[in-house]
Amino acid sequence: MNKQRRSLKPILVVSMVLLISIPAVWLAIIRLEGTPPALEIDLASAFIGAAGTIDVSVDDAGSGVRRIWMGLLVDGREVEILQRTYPSAGFFAGGKEKTVQVNAAVSPKSLGLADGKGVLRVVVWDYSLREWGKGNRVQLEKEIRIDTQAPSINLISRAHNLAQGGSGVALYRLSEDCPVSGVNVGDHFYPGYAGHFKDSTIYMAFFALDYRQGKEARVAVTATDFAGNLSTTGLIHHINTRSFRKDAINLSDTFLNAKMPDFERYFPEAASGSRLDLFLKVNRELRSMDSEAIYQVTSQTEKEILWDGPFLRLPHAANRARFADQRTYFYAGKEVDRQVHLGIDLASTAHSLVPAANRGKVVFAGEQGIYGNTIILDHGFGLFTLYSHLSQIDVADGQMVEKGKMIGKTGITGLAGGDHLHFSTLIHQTYVNPVEWWDDMWIKNNVSDKIDDAGPR
Repeated sequence: MNKQRRSLKPILVVSMVLLISIPAVWLAIIRLEGTPPALEIDLASAFIGAAGTIDVSVDDAGSGVRRIWMGLLVDGREVEILQRTYPSAGFFAGGKEKTVQVNAAVSPKSLGLADGKGVLRVVVWDYSLREWGKGNRVQLEKEIRIDTQAPSINLISRAHNLAQGGSGVALYRLSEDCPVSGVNVGDHFYPGYAGHFKDSTIYMAFFALDYRQGKEARVAVTATDFAGNLSTTGLIHHINTRSFRKDAINLSDTFLNAKMPDFERYFPEAASGSRLDLFLKVNRELRSMDSEAIYQVTSQTEKEILWDGPFLRLPHAANRARFADQRTYFYAGKEVDRQVHLGIDLASTAHSLVPAANRGKVVFAGEQGIYGNTIILDHGFGLFTLYSHLSQIDVADGQMVEKGKMIGKTGITGLAGGDHLHFSTLIHQTYVNPVEWWDDMWIKNNVSDKIDDAGPR
């Protein structure tokens, strides 16, 4: 019996040691963990405006997030922006929140802070039992500048005579460097850029009226500084409304049987259906995809004017379709679709040489859906020309071409029913009437003279 008790004694001792040591080890490893929270501060810029926000991300997979404190130090005075405490899940579990996202609104004026340099300070604690239960602590600081004053806009170009579906240029001076400024026409925004003039405070923005925008369109210059302060001023203008031609297009089986096989690769699921159904998918869905692709190509532009003088028209060509024609498609006497023609169709002899309308940079040269073989030239400051249905392309992406250089030949690629050139002009992704840019006097009165009057280059 005594021998049995003696044999049990070591087991009891080991059990007691384990009962004591396991919680101790757990306490040392888990609840006394020494890894501070991971803290990130996301500022759009180093500026804080009249109404700004500060985004903070905190991760603490070990103990969980206990508390966040945020403050601004300006002129030796620290003002609290935010203090937030997060709940505990109990002594053994630590904090309930392992990941926290904070979006803090900041209004320097309401906090009594003047414009100028300062320091943003963010401190975070976790639920570790380190530091006598206060937890691990991490602190980040970032230098900031408080700027609550909106930029001032001084208009240089005064009167702007615009046509529905037409173009314009605005010149203005800003009181400070602004990352975003330009002309708003309704919901469309046309960015302005500095650098064209010796005076770096002068900005220039080419803008447009969509063919659907008439006298009711609101036109204004806006500027947003690095602190997010926004200024807006109206632009003196007059809009001449336009009515656009209505055009009826009768679809024949001959046309559908000749053209639709080219588009089966885009919609293989519709290849076995009717030619009309495939045409409607091409005329709607593929047209929309092409518009998005062209939108992406024209989203970036050279920040200098590459062109000079009036733009060239395809030589010896007749107009076959006009800008913003309202097209209604008929098949077997019934209306089947409606679309808008955003360019001018020019027809000469088959495979006519196509000149670059003006000096520019090739930003696209290849096949583009309903447009077939296409070239897009960037002429700077958001002005682009597009050449479609080509039978031949003689330039490459990135190439600079001079005004009048032969860049390709007319053709019937894409959805073209006959040999011609589809020619479009765009201002920052908005199609405009090319006729204006073919007119030397229109360019002089509406563009060149305004630029010349703004100051030396």
